[in-house]
Amino acid sequence: MESLRNFLTGPRLFIVIAACALPFVFLGTSSLGSTFQTSFGSINGENISEADMQAASNITIQKFKNIYGDDFDFNELDEAIQLDAIKQELISQKVLLSEARSLGFINQDTIKQAKKSIIRNPAFQVDGVFDEGVYGAQVNAAGYTKDSYIDMMTDIMASELYRIALASSTFVTETEVKELAQILEQSVDINFIKLDSEILKQQIENSEEEIKDYYDSNQILFYSEEERSFKYLVLKPEDYKNSVIIPEGYVESAYNDYLSRTNERTEIRFSHIMIEKANYDSPEKAFQRITKVADELSNGASFEEMVMVYSDDIVSKDSGGDLEYFDADIFPEEFGIALDDISVNEVSSIVELEETFHILKMTEFNEAEVMSIEEMQDGIIDNLVSSESLALMNDEYDLIDEMIFSKETIESIGESLSKPIIEVTGKKETNFNFSIDDSRVKDFIFSPDSEIAAPVVINLDDSIIVISLTSIKEPTLQDYKDVSGEANKLLSESKTIEKKNLLVAELDTAKAENTLQSFFEAYNFITEESFVEVKRYSSLLPQEVIQEVFKIAPGNSITVDSRSGDVYIVDLINVNKPSSESIDMLYDQYNNFSEERVSSSISSVINQEIFESAKVNLNNLVF
Repeated sequence: MESLRNFLTGPRLFIVIAACALPFVFLGTSSLGSTFQTSFGSINGENISEADMQAASNITIQKFKNIYGDDFDFNELDEAIQLDAIKQELISQKVLLSEARSLGFINQDTIKQAKKSIIRNPAFQVDGVFDEGVYGAQVNAAGYTKDSYIDMMTDIMASELYRIALASSTFVTETEVKELAQILEQSVDINFIKLDSEILKQQIENSEEEIKDYYDSNQILFYSEEERSFKYLVLKPEDYKNSVIIPEGYVESAYNDYLSRTNERTEIRFSHIMIEKANYDSPEKAFQRITKVADELSNGASFEEMVMVYSDDIVSKDSGGDLEYFDADIFPEEFGIALDDISVNEVSSIVELEETFHILKMTEFNEAEVMSIEEMQDGIIDNLVSSESLALMNDEYDLIDEMIFSKETIESIGESLSKPIIEVTGKKETNFNFSIDDSRVKDFIFSPDSEIAAPVVINLDDSIIVISLTSIKEPTLQDYKDVSGEANKLLSESKTIEKKNLLVAELDTAKAENTLQSFFEAYNFITEESFVEVKRYSSLLPQEVIQEVFKIAPGNSITVDSRSGDVYIVDLINVNKPSSESIDMLYDQYNNFSEERVSSSISSVINQEIFESAKVNLNNLVF
């Protein structure tokens, strides 16, 4: 437990926060948002709220994007798959959260770190400085209060840290490393026959009659794609700039506020030596220890050396006790008072907190540059106009929503807002392109539930769009003359598959009868080769083929269809084991790999245990 507690402090904490902080608010609401309700039951005694569902949804979306790229559209997955992925994330988070809570990981420390991550988040900053107003507006727009967002961040962070801490064991023995190297460094000698699918397909010729027959027999393949047309209007903050009135004296008031916060923008970096009272027989013994440290520092001892010898803060020891930059919202008030009394490279007197003693050292002091009111005037006005324009635009959202509820058309909405209506025709789902790149727009346009002449309004954060379907052109069978080329291609592919299956069966027979040479002479798409010492990750053959070869014993044969469509008939001649000398040379490399493998295995075990032990009580019927 002590090592686990130590893990959950310092730099590792910031890495985890950076990894999981943003998805909860800024990925937007998925199409599943309409299924949310106030209460979803509980998991291991932890209540499932609408905010939990939204967080789990956004985390799941981010995980898919991390795997498949930022262009991946989670909403294109089957809804059952989406819901199952979100459910798994919910179970994982809530089981870990309940364990983290029972072990005391949700405490003042994690709350402070969560606040610190919020303050450092660029999304909540103006000109590189945390802005309370921006923070409040952002989290309120996402359905949180400022306090509930901090609570949510703290819970998620504690869950992730607990999972990472459990999976952080990387101990492996020398024997295990060498056994792994022995397996992965094996090579094989093989003979194989390759049937090249592309060359075979190029040699297939289809008559016009065959192509027409294929078209007539497979008409379902030749229907046009559904096309949808729609109208829309867009509201942007700049539409409202001329409506913003600058209050008299506003610039002067904002500048005075800026001056009052100048000290907050001054950066103080500091380090500490920490003595934890719980590590000693009594607080008096702990105080004697910190007093000894203070005496040695007074006698010229190096602060960094004292950190290494005495500090109980395991995480900051390796960095000379560095706690990075002081922030009054994060660190205790006593630290701020102590730092006020010292200059750069000076050390403080002893600072006592409830559970610890500290000696602080200021390592940097970067005083904020104070700008004149003339230099700031344009920026102050621009910031006000931007924020007020956004607010005015968002006010229109509620008005539009009421108009839609009253069954008004998009034309009447546009007239009320004095906005032009733009018409778009003939859009297809497979190659949909639109000036507004947001999945919610596409989801509405091609949703089977969307109705013609029934507008919807979507708040895109930086703009608002009102969309209304105008027509749906159902798929129709395309004329043969328009798709004959596609029919010819599909027929060739079908024939290629049939021909491959026949040839593979004939090749197996020819191998047994030792008459393969006739095939090599008759077909230029069938070849025979031999490779020696082929390793597991060789590029000589497709990986899916090599993987299957390493699963069989010498003397056996295997037939594998590659992803490209080529067929390989492989005979495994021999398995070559690596020498002891080569294993010794690769030991360090495999030792690192083994540690990662062990950690991954532990993570898998943990995840399995999580789902097996979870007490799930979800009352939403979609699950």
